[in-house]
Parts: sequence; structure tokens; C-alpha cells
Amino acid sequence: MDCIRKSNDIREKLILALDVDDIAMAYSIIEKLAPHIKFYKVGLQMITKDGPRMVMTLKRKGLKIFYDAKFFDIPQTVFNACYEATRLGVNMINVHSLGGAKMIGYAKDAIEKASDKLQIEKPLLLAVTILTSMDNRDLKENLKCNYDIKKMVLFLAKNAIKAGADGIICSPNELKLLRKELGDEITIVTPGIRTGKIKKDDQKRVLTPKEAIKDGADYIIVGRPVLQAENKLDVIENIFNEIKAGLQCRKKK
Repeated sequence: MDCIRKSNDIREKLILALDVDDIAMAYSIIEKLAPHIKFYKVGLQMITKDGPRMVMTLKRKGLKIFYDAKFFDIPQTVFNACYEATRLGVNMINVHSLGGAKMIGYAKDAIEKASDKLQIEKPLLLAVTILTSMDNRDLKENLKCNYDIKKMVLFLAKNAIKAGADGIICSPNELKLLRKELGDEITIVTPGIRTGKIKKDDQKRVLTPKEAIKDGADYIIVGRPVLQAENKLDVIENIFNEIKAGLQCRKKK
């Protein structure tokens, strides 16, 4: 596994999810928040609407991009998709860990080949474990799995890292376990972040920014708490303060 590149810039530890259904709104958000937030998630909705152009817009502004496509297909198809995503110049690409070791290995190979050919920095390959919208009941009913969430997340995470993934995407609830079992070198990106009095929406396994950073997240993904706020800059500033507090708590351990 390559040396993991973790940013120490507080403004890069917050990844804003551009999960909106209006292209003009997305570009307006980028224009207004680019001086404050340096990392953005381009997810399935935005990828389908305007993916490559959105990536190019973010790159022209010197911003970082998490290409959240959650590739999950036969190995060669995932190879091809990761190769093209790498050519876009993004900073993070993810696949679903349930695709297995061979698929993850193909994804890693594609990233390396595309990066070497274009002489660009390799994006981190992240593996999604269990979606934050799922709980133990969902796992049992939908996957007929006898593992609980934490045991399954750890199992998938270990397999993904062994297969070549640079990091893991997991809910905040599994952070302590993964840090204990996988160590500090692995990059962990955490969605399911809520602020203030936590409103879960369709997320079932959530924490605050401070708690997630304290428990070991390198990056937190935030969407609705910022996007739906009347004063977005106040919410962003509060999140940055929570990130700082979480890092201070982690240093004291």
C-alpha cells in the first residue's frame, strides 16, 4: 500500500457533499463556499447530472474532489471505471467492499496505471463497508448475515485493505474499532455526520463532527446540515471548531 496522504488543513477535513438536484444551485454553492471549504464530494446524483464538468469546475478553482460513485461491478468493469475517474484528476475514488478482493485489486491497478500514464498524483482508493442507512436488522433481513454491523464492517475493512484499498468509509460508530484494529496509517472517511441536536434523516448510525474526529476520522462528510442551513458560513465555522476540538481530544489520549 502506498504512503497515505492525510491533510493537516482543517478546511480539508470537512468534505461538503454536493447532493443537490439543481445544477445552478451546485455551482452557486461552490462559488460561495470555495473560500471556506476546500474538499467536495461529487456523488451519484451529481455524477449522473453533470459529473465530468462538475469535476473540472472544482479543479479549476483548486479544490479537492471525492468521486463518490461506489463502484460495484465485475472486476474489469470496475477497472475501466476507476481508470476513467482517475483521468479526471480526482483525489479520492471509492468502491464497495462487498465487490470482493479481486474487484478491489482491479480498481487499485487501474488507478496506478492511469496515474502513471498521465504522471498525476494517485487518488486514494477507499472502500465502502456498510451504508450508514443500515442497522443490524437491515443486515440480517437484507443480507441474511449473522454478523452484527461492527463485526461485518471490520471484516470488510480488513479484506479491502489487504486487497489494496488505501482507506475505509464507515459510519462514526465503527471508528474506534477500526482505529484499534487497523492502526493510524489507514485513511478513514466518515459520513453520517450531524450537528447540534442530531437529526438522523435516513441515516441510522451518526455522530457529531467533534465525536467523529475524536474517535479517529481523518475526514468527515457533511451535506444536509450545511446545505439546508440559512446561514451556511455559521454552520461551517461551528463544524471547523468541532473538528479542532476533536483533534485536541485525540491528542490527549
